Amino acid sequence: MKKLLTLGAATFLLSACIGSGKNTDIKVVDAETFPTITGIDLLGDEKELPAYFEGDFNIVTVAFQQRQQENVNTWINALEPMLGENENLRFYELPVIYKMNPLFRTWINNGMRSGIPDEAARKRTITVYTDRAKFYDTMDMQEGNIYTLLLNGEGQILWRTSGDATEEKLENLSRAIADAQ
Repeated sequence: MKKLLTLGAATFLLSACIGSGKNTDIKVVDAETFPTITGIDLLGDEKELPAYFEGDFNIVTVAFQQRQQENVNTWINALEPMLGENENLRFYELPVIYKMNPLFRTWINNGMRSGIPDEAARKRTITVYTDRAKFYDTMDMQEGNIYTLLLNGEGQILWRTSGDATEEKLENLSRAIADAQ
């Protein structure tokens, strides 16, 4: 009986886990378009970006280190009213991590998943494992900052900034959305 309970518990725990996703190469279209890359959301589904982004306008916050989650949260909190008012607008978190083996990718994915119980947040968090040096060069980004981008439905970069959300940045983002509509 004890073995059966242990097997049942292990099966339950494994069913709550997601896979490793995959290491992805970066396909650059041009300097004004988000590169084509593949990530895995925290529901376990692979997503090809930017094609997967579902909004007419997509706000994408890119982070490179776990400690930057506090910075990302400034955008999550500040964007809630804007997202509620505009049905054509979506938000995504994009942790960009170095390429690594499947065991470590699985460990990281499930660690992030366990810290985010909300299903909508799991769906909008898409982890990318890639050549970060190439990503930095392609996107003109640095590891020490987070970046927030506004993309149209085709993945063109309409606006970008770095760092925490501020009132001024939110006003500039709102203007960029209004100008693009």
